[in-house]
Amino acid sequence: MIRVLLADDHSLFRAGVKSLLDEEKNIQVIGEADDGTSLVRKYLELKPDVVVSDISMPNKSGPEAARLILNKDPGAKILFLSQYIEDIYIYEVLKCRALGLIGKNIVKNELILAINAVNKGECYFIGKTEEELKLLVSRFDNIKEKEGRVIISILTHRENEVLMALGEGLSREKISKKLKISIRTLDIHRYRIMAKLGIKTLPEIIKFAIELKLKNEREMS
Repeated sequence: MIRVLLADDHSLFRAGVKSLLDEEKNIQVIGEADDGTSLVRKYLELKPDVVVSDISMPNKSGPEAARLILNKDPGAKILFLSQYIEDIYIYEVLKCRALGLIGKNIVKNELILAINAVNKGECYFIGKTEEELKLLVSRFDNIKEKEGRVIISILTHRENEVLMALGEGLSREKISKKLKISIRTLDIHRYRIMAKLGIKTLPEIIKFAIELKLKNEREMS
C-alpha cells in the first residue's frame, strides 16, 4: 500500500485527485495540506510514502516545502502535480531534489504510473529522458548572481539587460527607451535570448524572465 499525502491550495482539486486515488487498491490518501507550511508539518506527522504536491501554494511554495522536508528526511519521495511544467519549473523541481513533475491535465493512468515510479525512488518527468534532464540542469546552472542581480552566463551583458527588463513587465517601447536601443534591435536580442535558452514562444520567455526576477528577489531578501 502506497500512503500518499496530497498538497494543493484548491480544495476542489484535492478532492478530485483524492477521489481518483481512492479507486486504486494499492494507494491510500492519508492526509491533505492546503499550503507549504502545513505540508511540512503533516509530512513530519504522517511520514507518507509519497507526497503529491502543487508547485504554487501560499506561505511556502511546493519546492520550498520540499527542501525543508528533504533536509529533515533525505529519503522523502516527492512528486509535483502542477499546471506549470515548463523547463524552468522542471529545473526548480530537480534542484530541490524532488523526483518528478507532471501536469494537472494528465490522464488518471499517468498519475498512477508517476506515483508508483516515485514510490520506487525513480524520477518521473513526462517526455524527458535522463540525458535531456542532465542537459536541462546544465543549461539552467548557468544562472548566477553577480553585482546584486541574477545573470545568465551564456547571455551577453546586453541580452541580460533585455531579459531583466522583460521580467519587469515592460513593453517593447519602454524597454527600447530604457536601454536606448531601437525596437528592431530589441527584437533581435530577444530572439537570440530565446534561441540560447531553448525557449520557443514569447509568453514562455516572459514567464521565464519574471520567474528569474522573483528568484533574484528571494535570494536578495
